[in-house]
Amino acid sequence: MDLLRRYKLLYLTMNVGLLGNLLTIYYLQKGFTYGQIGLISAISALGFFLFEVPTGVVADKMSRKGSVLIGMAIHSLGTVFLIFLRNFPMLVAYAVVSSLGATFVSGSLQAWLFDNLKHLGMEERFREVMKDARSLSLVASAITLPLGAFLAQFYGFILPLAITLVLDIGSLIVAFSIPEYEFKKPEVSYYLHVLGSARELFRGDVLWLVLLSISVGLSMNQFRKFFEPYLGGILAENLGTTIMGTLGLLGIVEVLIKTLPKLLGIRLRDEWSRKAYELAPVAIPFLTLLSAIYLNPLFVVILGMVAALINAAFAFNVAVEFQHRIPSEKRATVTSLDMMFSALVMAVFYTVYGFAVDRMGLQEARLAFSIAFLFLGLAFKVLQALSPVGEFLELRHLMEGSESD
Repeated sequence: MDLLRRYKLLYLTMNVGLLGNLLTIYYLQKGFTYGQIGLISAISALGFFLFEVPTGVVADKMSRKGSVLIGMAIHSLGTVFLIFLRNFPMLVAYAVVSSLGATFVSGSLQAWLFDNLKHLGMEERFREVMKDARSLSLVASAITLPLGAFLAQFYGFILPLAITLVLDIGSLIVAFSIPEYEFKKPEVSYYLHVLGSARELFRGDVLWLVLLSISVGLSMNQFRKFFEPYLGGILAENLGTTIMGTLGLLGIVEVLIKTLPKLLGIRLRDEWSRKAYELAPVAIPFLTLLSAIYLNPLFVVILGMVAALINAAFAFNVAVEFQHRIPSEKRATVTSLDMMFSALVMAVFYTVYGFAVDRMGLQEARLAFSIAFLFLGLAFKVLQALSPVGEFLELRHLMEGSESD
């Protein structure tokens, strides 16, 4: 039980944030353009593409815990770059360092938890533990995000960034205290291990889950990308102030459209969770489309809350389903390959979208891209209804849970 409490504390310290997507406004304040910010997002995504497999292999061949500790230490260095940010090369350095740190953690953290639970005969509690851990961190974020936003508004961005660095170091200490039970290294070579893991990723039941996840991820990232300056501009016009004068309100909005909907989304009953999973491919781009047509700040916030709730339920179900479909000895590497594949697609999107916003404006680009993603989501729903793909996209772990009950 002590093990589970420490995992929950680790998720808490890792995932609470004081700024979240308000960093976009920090970048704008430093003089960067939307195109440059889009490039930085693309560099971060490309970092995932380049680093995911090597770091995933480190986790599978050496130690999941060791991989997480390395990643968290590197991530702390990225926060230092943000604190002393002066120019575009420093921002590029931050993007590279932070993506490297994240890749050491991304394929390893859930695999570490899943295998520890399996060792203790508690594998069936994975969904429950993940739900509790994420819920705890989201409740904490509901407090820290507005706090960080008001600190940034009244004292500048450096103070909340410094507090973030303290939290990074605290996460590292908690992770170090968690054991790793009976870690077993694969007996095959590095290259054969990666090749075997790639074969797992391209199995039909895994690949179509990944493709659907990317589709929904693209549409949700489009809703969230540059959302803070988009809504901040609308609020500033309505209130007769500047975007910097809206930071506190935007921090509250971050809770309303990011933290609280995620908390509700991952704690939905199985029936409603499944419905959100099924609706996500078309619902999220449709909500983005509405947010670009009617520029009432309250309406836009409500749309964001609904989109975030649906996406949270979708992403949680995909994460749990994915872990159930891949073998233990390749778990971290297959997860890393999934992240790598997704990151490459996201890198292209961030680059195109950033320059599209510079050229077209926030509202026009938001409208055009939401229509494109709506058609992509509809294509998935047609495939799911009219082909064997539908079987691959069923949530088997929920079905198994229902049968056992």
